[in-house]
Amino acid sequence: MSLETLIREVLAEHILLSNEWQDIQNIVKDVIIEEPKMKEEKYRFLKPLTDLFGRSHIFMSKFKLHEIKEERFIFPEMSERGKESIVFRLLDDHRKLDGLLEDMRTLLEDYRFEKISAKELVERMLKIHKEATGIILEHIGIEDAEFPKLE
Repeated sequence: MSLETLIREVLAEHILLSNEWQDIQNIVKDVIIEEPKMKEEKYRFLKPLTDLFGRSHIFMSKFKLHEIKEERFIFPEMSERGKESIVFRLLDDHRKLDGLLEDMRTLLEDYRFEKISAKELVERMLKIHKEATGIILEHIGIEDAEFPKLE
């Protein structure tokens, strides 16, 4: 596969990934901030948070496959053309996103074992999601601007 074809494929994936992340962002609207008071409220409280984590996990699995194409074929070409600082930034983004997903998983575990309150779970999950959203949107924006220059 030529570099040009691969770049077009990766840019098309950006559209799909962006749309999927927008769907994930819509889950946030269902998050309940209030601490559940009754047993029956706990499921309603926890469902959007576990959905947020689950969908984010699936997204990151797809994103990981996408990253492999970039890191293996496109980033070396960018480095050869003097864009090392951009490549380092993009690689750093990939690692940060992996860490944020692990942070979400840890939070759910901490809540499960009653190490943190429901309120703390919500606040921290939403903070992580917001940070991930910023990274993803900027990251894709940089790649959308830089990758076509390689064709």
